[in-house]
Amino acid sequence: FERRGWRRAGEDDDDWDIYWASVHNIRQLFSPEAGRRLGENRLINHFPNHYELTRKDLMARNIKRYRKDAGKQQAEVLQQTRSNNTGDERAGGERAFLEELPLDWVPTTFALPNDYALFVEEFRRDPNGTWIAKPTASAQGRGIFLVSRLQQVRR
Repeated sequence: FERRGWRRAGEDDDDWDIYWASVHNIRQLFSPEAGRRLGENRLINHFPNHYELTRKDLMARNIKRYRKDAGKQQAEVLQQTRSNNTGDERAGGERAFLEELPLDWVPTTFALPNDYALFVEEFRRDPNGTWIAKPTASAQGRGIFLVSRLQQVRR
């Protein structure tokens, strides 16, 4: 940062562009209780609740929620378009956008052991398939293994 001519802001200095801190500090500084918000053109190296995207199990849960919400939204827009049939440009544009919105861009995912029964059901549909098992709280590829037999997965 110094090579670029940037300077370190003081602890009470509110004139900054980039805030570099640990996840814990970011969570404390930008919590709803703290009332602090990022200004326009300000950057931080972490963001609160980042684990909702970086933890595989939580990301899968959020994607399932997205699929469910997007599916409902698609159905509502299509129903509205059919019932109105007014040729409203905005509704047509929204419908076209939602029709193009892929809901299956992430493979079927299960969080074990909670989804074990659902996983077994899906596994039995294609017993010759191969699944990727990823530990919940691991990183950098550690603990990942392939599953081709149901016995390889613990309840």
